[in-house]
Amino acid sequence: MELDVCIKGRRSVRCYTDDPVSKEQVEAVLEAGIWAPTAMNREPCKFIVIENKELIKYVSDETKVLVKQMFPLYAKRYSTEADLICYKAPVLILVCTEKDQQRANWNLLDSVLGTENMFLKAYELGLGTCYMGFVSLLNSKPDVLKKIGIPENYEMMVPLILDHPKTKQEAGKRKKPNILKWIK
Repeated sequence: MELDVCIKGRRSVRCYTDDPVSKEQVEAVLEAGIWAPTAMNREPCKFIVIENKELIKYVSDETKVLVKQMFPLYAKRYSTEADLICYKAPVLILVCTEKDQQRANWNLLDSVLGTENMFLKAYELGLGTCYMGFVSLLNSKPDVLKKIGIPENYEMMVPLILDHPKTKQEAGKRKKPNILKWIK
């Protein structure tokens, strides 16, 4: 698949089939993540892969509690039994790094770079992905982090879900690049 097709065709997917995601597919997505550039070639990203449906639901439920507390505007929307966090995806991947105040920004950027590689690889494999930003709120709940397997000296940087999309992902529209200044 051409790179431009992946870049322009990949979309956040929130509606999935019941087809299982194979271990080989998950491993290929993780492998793509480790090939991203990292600050000083530190390669800080570690992964937690959750396929346990009850644990994924627990992550969704705990996240909804925090969303309602921290974002009152969304309280009504997230006061439903519907899974509006992980969308019943069978795979939740947590990109984590060791806690490091001095390198926190690098760790976040390194994690995001790796995740984009993962998104593109998943798309190439016919899988859908979605960045689950609200799930990062769980970094404020050590008891939840422990239950989902994040060691005490680590923090979650990027949570994402992975599955087979119900519909074909189509290229969207984007604005032209907004160049603030071009200096020669």
